[in-house]
Amino acid sequence: MTGPGEEAIGVALLPDAPADLPGERTVSEAAAAAAGIALVMGYRDGMLSLWRPEGREKPLAVDFGAGRMGYRLAAERARHERLVRAVGKQKGLLVDATAGLGRDAALLARAGWQLILLERQPLLHAMLADALRRDAEMGQRMQPLRVDSLTWLQQRLHSDLPRPEVICLDPMFPERDKSAAIKKDLAWLQQLCGGTSEGEEIALLAAARALAGKRVVVKRPLRAPPLGGVAPSHALPGKTVRFDVYLTSF
Repeated sequence: MTGPGEEAIGVALLPDAPADLPGERTVSEAAAAAAGIALVMGYRDGMLSLWRPEGREKPLAVDFGAGRMGYRLAAERARHERLVRAVGKQKGLLVDATAGLGRDAALLARAGWQLILLERQPLLHAMLADALRRDAEMGQRMQPLRVDSLTWLQQRLHSDLPRPEVICLDPMFPERDKSAAIKKDLAWLQQLCGGTSEGEEIALLAAARALAGKRVVVKRPLRAPPLGGVAPSHALPGKTVRFDVYLTSF
């Protein structure tokens, strides 16, 4: 995901949070709550997590085997996901340039792709890396990089390294889903990352289309305009989101 900066505003790091993460430190969850800090990051149940200090909500962590995510990742189900159909049947290198919590990337990994995950927000990147350390199978298929997506795509284009066959984009978009769980996740992610400006969207899509060997796939809310106002080659709509496909020919 892209955002206005690297440090998370309103998030404090508990003593057990990774030492290399930037940001304010707090001695305890209670101290964070007393100071009016909105969110804390530390370990819960062995997972690097984000939660509201002394709140009742379930902490947010990246866990590919839990709940609905685990159900969707069953191999026979993953093949039928619209995202998997949108990216096509190739089994080469795929870049998720707005990795976020890695949920879409996990589906693509289960379908057979090798992925590079781009995430410049350091706390999100740390959560992804933590999840991949716990899941050896996923860790073999996904490589998380803490980089700015646009910079990475532009540098890769001018390098001698192989082009990715597919690049996926899912820029932050408000009010994507009406469920309480998604609203909580989305609100916390927006606090971490902010949103993307129209100029950033246009530049990101242009860089992705210049680099991708086969196609660019963009996840959008069902009734949202195309990313940057650029019409796709075709789209796969669902009930709440659609996947816009931009074919390339390199």
